[in-house]
Amino acid sequence: MREYLKIPHVFYSDDTSEADIYDSKDGDYFKKASFMLYSPSLMNPELAPKGKSSLMIQSMTPYKWMNNWGSGDRETYKRLKDKAKNMLIEKTSAVIPDLRKCIEFDEAATPLTYERYTHNTDGASSAWSWNPNKRFYKKVFGTNIKTPIRNLYISSCWENQIGGVPGAIYAALKCVKKIK
Repeated sequence: MREYLKIPHVFYSDDTSEADIYDSKDGDYFKKASFMLYSPSLMNPELAPKGKSSLMIQSMTPYKWMNNWGSGDRETYKRLKDKAKNMLIEKTSAVIPDLRKCIEFDEAATPLTYERYTHNTDGASSAWSWNPNKRFYKKVFGTNIKTPIRNLYISSCWENQIGGVPGAIYAALKCVKKIK
């Protein structure tokens, strides 16, 4: 088992992960997958009711899992989403015993959720697809704040392959240092 902690994040991998992100037919994918825990209320207590906390369980997810999450059938989609959520809660219980007893509210999002609300390719949670086989920068990790236009820099999630809020913050920091 490996755990990496940098509050409010924890990445967990049990070192026996057999999850294949490219196997969209693996019904037990979420039992095998590594996951990340994120608790925004550790940084800002106002993000949860007084005396409570928030916890997000995130896992890399096959975009077209189980026939594209049920091929548009709402009941199948809901059943698959609940199955994935429950498998991740169960797996997280290895790190947080009795987690299920502590949950007062839960919600799940899939790549289809991200795609619907953000219009990101393949339901990517951070703007770009994380697929390393679809590279558009020389390095998947790293910042690319430069543009072909003199004195114009990228300071957003679009500056690297991974994207997301941490990438955007890092890009902004690099821009500030470049401008100074």
